[in-house]
Amino acid sequence: MKTVKGRLTILTDNVVAGKSVAIGEHGFSIFVETENGDFLFDTGRGKTIVYNAYVFQKNLSGINKIVLSHNHSDHTGGIQDVLYGVRRKPIDVYAHEDLFLYRFRKNNDTDEYQGIPFTRGHLERFGAHFVFNREYVEIETGIFLTGEVPRMTPFEKADMQNRFMIKNGERIPDTIDDDQSMVIYTDKGLMVVLGCAHAGIINVINHIVEKTGREDIFAIIGGTHTGFSSEVQLSESITALKTYDIQHIIPSHCTGPLAISRMKHELEDIFQFSHVGFSMAF
Repeated sequence: MKTVKGRLTILTDNVVAGKSVAIGEHGFSIFVETENGDFLFDTGRGKTIVYNAYVFQKNLSGINKIVLSHNHSDHTGGIQDVLYGVRRKPIDVYAHEDLFLYRFRKNNDTDEYQGIPFTRGHLERFGAHFVFNREYVEIETGIFLTGEVPRMTPFEKADMQNRFMIKNGERIPDTIDDDQSMVIYTDKGLMVVLGCAHAGIINVINHIVEKTGREDIFAIIGGTHTGFSSEVQLSESITALKTYDIQHIIPSHCTGPLAISRMKHELEDIFQFSHVGFSMAF
């Protein structure tokens, strides 16, 4: 497999470090620069991505592809600003085919909508060309999407409480099967970029190892959703992470401050803090 060289830079995250003039929000987006062109993985909630790209001098108008990990608004809300406010020309947008399902959370007697805040037609008018997948797929030489991740571990229950969706006209529980990650083959090992890892970070890693036949992981960066999990799941996940050949782990976004603190304490040799503007070469 041909490897790829490049750099990742976080444009949207919950945390801003130090005296940076960047701004944070509950959302996630990473700018991926490679020798084969630049990519955008997720777009945050929409309040920060264009501004932060300007702060860190990342050219959103020059990206080749956009990847949306799943349809939640904190990962998709900024896509209109990227398409219309910056790029203004057609671009392939990779996502699971459930991207435009109506998804909501039951909050007492109220249905709280949590999906993408735009219709497909609206985004297509602004230049989005959607490319859907369910399976592990190569989107550029050496760059893959995981597709749906099998739920195999007994301890990863994720945050499925009170989540529902409308599919084929029927209101059913939402297991967030569409959440997928990006895998980049590098000389240093696999670079794994997570959206929220709703399937569970260990399920994600196991799926990637099975699909790639490789166990050398250079870095894992992104949301792990352990901030919303039980103590049992968090403990078991951290214990399992210690068994893999991982050089760097940079948990962010939905990991949550308490889970991040635990990971820092127990995975100190490989742990790094995430924040808006964090950058890593691969």
